[in-house]
Amino acid sequence: MDINPQWITLVTACTAMIASIAGPFVNTRIAKFQFKADVLSLNRQKWIETMRDLVASLNSQFLTVAAIRQTVEEPTSIVIARDPELFKRVENLLRTVSKIELMLNPLEPDHQHLNALMREGVDRLRVPPPELDIEDRIEVISLDITQAAQAILKREWLRVKRGE
Repeated sequence: MDINPQWITLVTACTAMIASIAGPFVNTRIAKFQFKADVLSLNRQKWIETMRDLVASLNSQFLTVAAIRQTVEEPTSIVIARDPELFKRVENLLRTVSKIELMLNPLEPDHQHLNALMREGVDRLRVPPPELDIEDRIEVISLDITQAAQAILKREWLRVKRGE
């Protein structure tokens, strides 16, 4: 069987043409995917770090304000209005709660659970039930917040590892 050299030239030229068209297309697709994975992973890592710091700060603030609240018999608003230091602590606590709320996805059940725990903690500080020791109750809520946040952070960290 005799192969015409023009056919070989044509096949070689077609292969080169396809490679020159497909190569940049494939490289562009890979670059877009890699960029998206890198940017998302980096942003998610920052979110995880910020969330971890905020939850730690929140728990500290909850426990500090609970210790102060435990010693107060008067309505919370009167005591806060008289004590500028306590006012600042409560303000910082509420700011931290708001920051965390803004970082949560209200459509995800575990995020809703964390938000409910934070609200419960604020409510307990605002109007503590008379039969319970407020410090003990806030400590339980703080522990629950830590566990809920750990589950969220673990899931997000797994997404970072997968490059999502």
